[in-house]
Amino acid sequence: MDDRLSRFKFCDTWLYPYLDRVFSRLPENLREEILNNEGFQVISDATLPDVCGHCLHFDQPIEFLIYLNPALVKQPDVRLECGIAMELANYVAIKEDWSGDEQRIQELLINWGFENEVNAVSFCNAVAQSKAFKSGYEWACKQSEDYLMLHFGIYYDEWDKKGLVRMSKDLLEKLRTQVDSKRLLPTVSTQEEKSLPEGVSLDVVLIEGIMAAVKEMKLQSK
Repeated sequence: MDDRLSRFKFCDTWLYPYLDRVFSRLPENLREEILNNEGFQVISDATLPDVCGHCLHFDQPIEFLIYLNPALVKQPDVRLECGIAMELANYVAIKEDWSGDEQRIQELLINWGFENEVNAVSFCNAVAQSKAFKSGYEWACKQSEDYLMLHFGIYYDEWDKKGLVRMSKDLLEKLRTQVDSKRLLPTVSTQEEKSLPEGVSLDVVLIEGIMAAVKEMKLQSK
């Protein structure tokens, strides 16, 4: 890990590996500019949402400050890393006076090599409010951690790093058939889902909800 990342001393420790991964993929000139800029800071403090006020003392005047919500850790790694990269893209947009152009932000991320992450996040955003996602998530929350880890845990790392959108159809089918007949998955009809993009499988969205619950269980067990 680049030692200069330690300058972001008001970040939770869980965040540093993700910062390192994202910064290592930035164009070299941008990476060096940010890491050598004492007026650039990143904070992520789990206590901030729960307090009325919080005073932070920085060694230098701050010109750019990025706040990362600690709840990001509940997201798959692919989404978390894209979130960090997106804030760095917003930094560029502010500097170059074109902030607010979401299409241009996405194009910049793709140019930096985050195309797979952008696609995975687009998929997550498209399905997160669907009935199928909520049904899968709620079903998984009622199961024991041992049961979920036994049947779904072996696929967790690939989902966490790639997202379902990049997993093979064969692997998705294996995921779908992991549940025994006594623990039937909830069913959602196409008539109940009006907001999903055309061509998105309800089973895939259901599994996305299950894997989101698995992620939360793994975090709670640490």
